[in-house]
Amino acid sequence: MERTVVVYTSKYGATEKYARWIGEELDCPVYSLDNFSKAQLDSFDNIIYGGGVQAGGIKGFDKLKKWIKPLIGQPGKKIVVFAVGLNLDNTDGRMQLRDINFDKDVYRQLTCYYMGGAYVPDRIKGIDKAIMGMVRKMLLDKGLNMNDEERTLLGRIEDGCDLVSREQIEPVVEEFR
Repeated sequence: MERTVVVYTSKYGATEKYARWIGEELDCPVYSLDNFSKAQLDSFDNIIYGGGVQAGGIKGFDKLKKWIKPLIGQPGKKIVVFAVGLNLDNTDGRMQLRDINFDKDVYRQLTCYYMGGAYVPDRIKGIDKAIMGMVRKMLLDKGLNMNDEERTLLGRIEDGCDLVSREQIEPVVEEFR
């Protein structure tokens, strides 16, 4: 097998869970981005990066983008990204995420996989709580004009949810087998 690494940023644990599952399936090392350096990238042919979605951005991806830019399209290097969130099961959410995170043509070459996250309302604090409060308010302000996807998201925000499942890693694993 080619030398593969999984690097992730996880605040509440869902992304880390996916990263560890992928590492188990591919029998490769798994690192938190905080414990990984740009110099280590040269040791791997395949780089899988995962991050949770916060306000449309993939956590930690801006830092990694700077490191991987010269590697994209390089023969023998394969880089994919997986994003973990509550609103990625619909096309609009995915398109918005791609527009925000893969803003330049060089990054649009990367494959991005989307995985469901987990949300426990009582566990969040600070800026995360404020962001979720704003999203909730925006959805409630729509009232009867809310579509089904927005109602689903509102329910996930108000009641919490756990969309994490091991089956969601299969497309990533298959790409590297």
